[in-house]
Amino acid sequence: MKFIRAAAFALLCSATATFAHDSAEPHSNGVPVPVNPMPIVVEKSGPVAAPARLAGRPAFSGQGFWKFVAATDAVPVPPQAMAELKGAHGTLIVDAGQDVVYWGLRHVGWVGFSNQLRNSWVVRGDVAFAQNNLHGADILPRKGKLPLIAAADNEGDKVYLTDTTFLNPQILTRPHIGPYADGKNYHPTDVAFAGRNRLFITDGYGRDYFMPAMVEPFAFEEKIYGGPGFSHTPHGITYDPKSKDILVSARPEGQLKRWSISKEQVLEIGALPPGTLLCDVDMWGDYALAACLDGAKQKPGPLMILNLKTKSIASILRPKEDLGYAFADHMHDACWYIRKSGRSTEVYVIFTAWNPGGIGALKLVNLPD
Repeated sequence: MKFIRAAAFALLCSATATFAHDSAEPHSNGVPVPVNPMPIVVEKSGPVAAPARLAGRPAFSGQGFWKFVAATDAVPVPPQAMAELKGAHGTLIVDAGQDVVYWGLRHVGWVGFSNQLRNSWVVRGDVAFAQNNLHGADILPRKGKLPLIAAADNEGDKVYLTDTTFLNPQILTRPHIGPYADGKNYHPTDVAFAGRNRLFITDGYGRDYFMPAMVEPFAFEEKIYGGPGFSHTPHGITYDPKSKDILVSARPEGQLKRWSISKEQVLEIGALPPGTLLCDVDMWGDYALAACLDGAKQKPGPLMILNLKTKSIASILRPKEDLGYAFADHMHDACWYIRKSGRSTEVYVIFTAWNPGGIGALKLVNLPD
């Protein structure tokens, strides 16, 4: 793709300002998009059959159908990664085809979990992955090929593109358009595939914009969206394959913003309880698993299960307060881990925390209210 010519630069900046909406509230065709608080609506059923009723009364967290217990035998940290555990500030992705979960760990690279999350190892990938921090990532399954992996490095100011060999990554450095013309203050925090030849990158720790890039060739599309008026930290970005929209996690605002790729505008804004800091969401059908840095009233960061169809909070999980995960002060990322077990479906939530860092897993159970 050709780089934009200087003669067209002013026009691009003008167009960017038109749809970036650097104002207090995002707009849609000039009409303010309302911020809709998401109510807590406890659900009696979920997207899969409830597991068998659990005997006894173990410690659990959550409400209604969505109750979880600690999966203490899952996601063990490899010995060679323990020295970096406290500094964890990374991401989780699931290769469902191979039943493997990958965790991006600062100064380590990728840690893999297999055998129903019981085995772990440090991936022998390219040295680039261990130099800085894999802050946010996404995976794209491909028929007949290894899945693609894209990862945002907020310390090296790069985005990597590779497959599950984690070797020979292509590297995308800073954009150079609009507010990024000076090549400075760009610190990408997350990335999301939006189809087979497109992805979106969010600059959550830099100038607060998000932007599309092509996969082949791996290059920016020379467009930017968002900005400080959209969010002061657009921390996470997620593709909704059902609606083909982008979901942006606006952290300090505690909002999940649905943004139309085709219309290039905000469609709706869902607000979590005041004081909640939203880092990222992971999709499973109509449900989004939200990892929150802090909870309301500066409580330890919760995990929230959001029903995007009913626009409500189905359950709030508190790993530190309810389940004894001492390190779980600040949820940084979380993912669904779904596996078939005979005729039933086992549902897990895997989470990684920051300051102090750590990783843990929860399992869906059937317990009376």
